[in-house]
Amino acid sequence: MFLRQKGEEILAPLSGKVISISDVNSPIFSGKVVGDGVAIFPTDNVALAPISGVVSFVGAQKHTYGITAYDGTEVLIHLGIGTVSLDGEGFESLVKAGEQITAGTPICKVDFDLIKSKQLDITCPVVITSSSIDKVKRLTITLGEAIAGKTACMRYVNK
Repeated sequence: MFLRQKGEEILAPLSGKVISISDVNSPIFSGKVVGDGVAIFPTDNVALAPISGVVSFVGAQKHTYGITAYDGTEVLIHLGIGTVSLDGEGFESLVKAGEQITAGTPICKVDFDLIKSKQLDITCPVVITSSSIDKVKRLTITLGEAIAGKTACMRYVNK
């Protein structure tokens, strides 16, 4: 009997337009150095956990979050491009490293208006990290409009 593998869902952490990672204006992301996935041009100000698992890290400047799914796959959410320069200004972290969370849990409040006022890019890459992508047999991307915590922007099947 043939069973179709749908894969594990990675939900959009922000509402907005999902674009290809190769269209991000950053060679580190568009070149898939950090990992493979998508990016979101956000229309809201609260980032949600895209998967259930454990918060593996919260960046010192509160603009990056890693969440490791229970199958070991790590997803990175990077809030804006060049936002490390804000040194945490405009970001309110709602989680701590080591915390267990479920998909859809709020992880960070972001002041995207502030980011835009500093002439920084609000595009938010969401990637399966380079350390986890080698375990992925198939990654399916869904582009277009997404609703945070509801729309799957990616699905993956591990080897």
